[in-house]
Amino acid sequence: MAFIKNADDRSGYGIASDGTSATLTSAAEDGAVEITIPEIWDGVPLRKISFGAFRGNPDLVKVTLPDSVTTIDSNAFRACPHLETVVLSRGLLNLAPHAFSNNKNLRSVTIPSTVMSFNAKAFEKCPKLREFNVYDMKSEKQEPKRFAVAAINESRRISYMNASMIYFDSHSMRKYDEGYSVLAEYEDRFNIAVYRLKEPEQLDDFMRREYENEIYQSIPRVIKNDEVDKLTAAGELGIIKESKFPEYFELANAVQGNCLPYLLQYKENHFAKHTLDFEL
Repeated sequence: MAFIKNADDRSGYGIASDGTSATLTSAAEDGAVEITIPEIWDGVPLRKISFGAFRGNPDLVKVTLPDSVTTIDSNAFRACPHLETVVLSRGLLNLAPHAFSNNKNLRSVTIPSTVMSFNAKAFEKCPKLREFNVYDMKSEKQEPKRFAVAAINESRRISYMNASMIYFDSHSMRKYDEGYSVLAEYEDRFNIAVYRLKEPEQLDDFMRREYENEIYQSIPRVIKNDEVDKLTAAGELGIIKESKFPEYFELANAVQGNCLPYLLQYKENHFAKHTLDFEL
């Protein structure tokens, strides 16, 4: 039976301790879908997640590490088929190759901006990874800043992740925006454009037009594919134009999917009704 394993539950873990720090060596496959790993073991802080500790866990969906952890070894969370969300420790310094590789459903990672070793293979073969949250360790609140990453092409995905980390050295989104010119996949281009227009920090006029044009040019394809989530994003950004509505409506009417009622509602809410004024 699936359940949530909180930080008070220390059952099922293998722990090695030298009296000053602890290493998590293994975790029992006990049906926990969400795990918050305890920080203190026998009076000492947990510093390391060992090689293969959670590898292949069949139930894990979300894992949260304590801020005491500084190192995650290779294969520690590799090939967990249902893992979607990872919240890493604020104290993390070293993330080994393949630590989270082959997680086919991993979507969101939270990581500190002070990671010293970030190997591209740490998140290899994670095709659904779309959200990269980075704790701002230079601020007092240490709150995470959200970045979208390219989702399909692995090399571009890693480039966007590295550009997100660079931001905390330069406080500039320039490297992030520069990557857009070489994106080829439709999904990547659309998702990055939506993200930057919704969170337009340091977005210059040229790139704003580039992102807006990408979404505008994609709307017919979005409607033909009946991708109402993308159409909704375009609507929220005000990129559905009244002059193009007859074309959009015709496309949506041919598909008879979820985009059709959305467009009708959007027209009702955003486009002024045309009336005739008569003088008596």
